[in-house]
Amino acid sequence: MHIHVNRNGQAFGPYEESEARALYARGNIAATDMVWREGMAEWQTALQMFGERATQPGAPAAVSPPPLPPQQVPAVPGYAAPPSSYGKQTVVPRQDLPPRLHWALVLLFTVLSFGIFALVWPFIQSTWVRKIDPRSNATLYLIGYMILAVIGGLMDSASDSSGNQGRDLLLQILSYVLFYCGCYSMRRSMIEHYNNVEPIGLRLSAAMTFFFAIFYLQYHMTRIARWKATGDITPQ
Repeated sequence: MHIHVNRNGQAFGPYEESEARALYARGNIAATDMVWREGMAEWQTALQMFGERATQPGAPAAVSPPPLPPQQVPAVPGYAAPPSSYGKQTVVPRQDLPPRLHWALVLLFTVLSFGIFALVWPFIQSTWVRKIDPRSNATLYLIGYMILAVIGGLMDSASDSSGNQGRDLLLQILSYVLFYCGCYSMRRSMIEHYNNVEPIGLRLSAAMTFFFAIFYLQYHMTRIARWKATGDITPQ
């Protein structure tokens, strides 16, 4: 198990557990340093994870721990966010976790709900995207899409005149344009964030976004959620 160490906001590791225990025994890792490994929901102090460190009789208390070895970069980027505060209930931040529902379930629920689920789920996706990119306008595009879709449906049910078919078609086209604007806005925000802020080399096909829209985006959101939870990411 790889162990991440955080000292006053500075990250070290990851280290193999045996290496981390040796560093702790030598005093390189202080008892008050925060540590985290895969599967843990919260950061702990090194004292909580490794227990009391054996000390030799008469040995003076160290004023400050020796420096840790240089930070190592794993072959595949992992996720171990630094704790937001140092205390007994320090929790790994989860506010930026994307919706984790499998894309096949999104499709299944869409079919079972006669399309209603597909109207709601994009807003869940866009709400998360706004957390990683506050400038995102995806939600606004989707609201416009919903408004035009509802207006078009009401006007279509209230009028049977063939002269209104052109107007209804125009509203339908405009609603789809806004829908895809929302999808491509989410795509752009994800690419920027996961190639600059949290670089994992994310690639999102423009063609796949057009043909599969929220299902394609959800596939990658689930990959990102799994990576943040486990430190492993499946190849694209």
